[in-house]
Amino acid sequence: MRVSNNMITYSFLTSLNKSLQRQNDIQEQLTDGKQLHRPSDDPVKTIRGMRAKVSLTENEQYNQNLGDAISWMDNTDGAMTSLNSLLTKFTELTISADGTKPAAAYVAIAAEMDELINQAIVVGNSKIGDRYLFSGQQDKTEPFVRNGDTVIYQGDNNKISMPIKPGLATPAQDSVNLTGKDVFGANNQLLQHMIDIKNQLITGAPDMDAVLNTGLTNLEADHNKLLEVHTQLGARMSTYQLAETMLENANVIITGDLAANEDLDIPKAIVDFKTSETVYKNALSVGARIMPVSLVDFLK
Repeated sequence: MRVSNNMITYSFLTSLNKSLQRQNDIQEQLTDGKQLHRPSDDPVKTIRGMRAKVSLTENEQYNQNLGDAISWMDNTDGAMTSLNSLLTKFTELTISADGTKPAAAYVAIAAEMDELINQAIVVGNSKIGDRYLFSGQQDKTEPFVRNGDTVIYQGDNNKISMPIKPGLATPAQDSVNLTGKDVFGANNQLLQHMIDIKNQLITGAPDMDAVLNTGLTNLEADHNKLLEVHTQLGARMSTYQLAETMLENANVIITGDLAANEDLDIPKAIVDFKTSETVYKNALSVGARIMPVSLVDFLK
């Protein structure tokens, strides 16, 4: 095959442009420390990086949900601790009404009990931000309203879900709240039992069987239920705290993989740039000497 001057020139310029392009590519990488700037730089690494970024975004959302869930449950745990203390105090007052006291003493005990009932309702109306803890999904509505000796629950019995893993949210796995029914029982029976005992004592001549037998039995059952629900909350909190640690570890791993996939080896890139620069300059020098002589050179 006959080799023309144009072919030699084209071949040389093509190689020279490739060398210059390589130099420009390395310079672009050194500018921001990243290997990849477009899919064509490395399709396999680009796809791997996209997957890692999607996983990182998902994990960050789950971490946000975890933070919100743990904060909600921490506040609920504090409220439940307060309710347990109030119910313990109420039970002690009930036991103190042992049938040996004068009427005025029972009236005084009833007044103290009434204050504990009000405090229990205040705890039941606990909020985090502008959301009520025990209103179910009606969390912008104050759950408990007292009207004399009647307490009305205005929330619902639906769970609030904060997913911390892929898949559909389910109340059995992802709920973070306790409803008014969970805490005070159906029809606010815990509060109603407290009110019933208070009403017996406020007369000054209580039915001691209704106070010390029926009343204490109801309080014990209510307290056991409250402790059971509190224990379940504690177990769920532990699960979420463990999941938070696992997600944080996963984020560290994914971030490391993403950096390994995209970050530039700076020392190696500098060496490659210097090498590419030298090759380019040498090519220019050699090209000036080996380019074929043309008719124009003779005309000079």
